[in-house]
Amino acid sequence: MILKQQLIKNIEQLSAMELIIVHNFVQILTRQTQPQRLKTGYLKTREALAICQGNLSEDVILDREERL
Repeated sequence: MILKQQLIKNIEQLSAMELIIVHNFVQILTRQTQPQRLKTGYLKTREALAICQGNLSEDVILDREERL
């Protein structure tokens, strides 16, 4: 908790431009949690496709050939 208080005191002394830079750093740090959400979405897609019979890639290729 001491670190947080020291950080707040330092932030209060920053100029407007320095605050913008700190804000950008915070945004970058919080974005690092997003790939986990994407990973779970990928796994959900895999689960949904697991019940499909046959080969999905062959079906896509056949569908494309039919359109040509």
